[in-house]
Amino acid sequence: MTLILFAGVVRGYSGFGFAIIAALSLSFIVPPLQAVTIGILLDFLSTFPLLKRSKSTINIQLITPLCIGMLVAVPFSLYFISTISESGLKAFIAMMSLVAGTLIICDFRLTWLHQRHAFWAGAISGFSMTTTSSGGPPLVTYLMNLTIETSEQRATAIVFFLLSSAISQIGFMWIGAFNQGSFITGLWLLPAALIGNLLGQKLYLSAPNLSAKTTTAPILIGMALLMLISN
Repeated sequence: MTLILFAGVVRGYSGFGFAIIAALSLSFIVPPLQAVTIGILLDFLSTFPLLKRSKSTINIQLITPLCIGMLVAVPFSLYFISTISESGLKAFIAMMSLVAGTLIICDFRLTWLHQRHAFWAGAISGFSMTTTSSGGPPLVTYLMNLTIETSEQRATAIVFFLLSSAISQIGFMWIGAFNQGSFITGLWLLPAALIGNLLGQKLYLSAPNLSAKTTTAPILIGMALLMLISN
């Protein structure tokens, strides 16, 4: 529960990173696939209250191809997690976290990205979400390189992650990876996630200038390296 509280603080401060940090944390104590399913469930439940404020600023022309790409990628991601070994999935989660942390630190400016690439951005993010619950960094990197308002970026990301999490959970149930035990565990950990969100938001108000390069990224890289060493 302490680890989920910590993940909530990170997301409450930076706005993203909860699902992957939750999956990394839980992978030390439960099988990696169960860690991913619980992490995505918690991310969905704790982010859902944000949907109401996002409806008015969502970019409809952008969210549509993003979601189509995500839907196309889900069957491939479900096949991937159904066939990979437990140790292989654990290593893959760690590697994706390592890549995510590196992307944040490098702060890539891909000026050639355009809204016409939304399908592929949605596909990559959707695949990453379902396999390792790390769909945030690919989508955030894409959105930050578009010439749209920050409010549109945030609203579009929130709606995409909610839909991606929901579709992932349906897929998990389809392949038998999500069961009653995972659901109960998720509900039991939900208060810690919500409290962490509030603490992270308060921390942001008191120290708003901390960059994700010095907060979220080192955590992702450090936990990934620890998992690779222990795997």
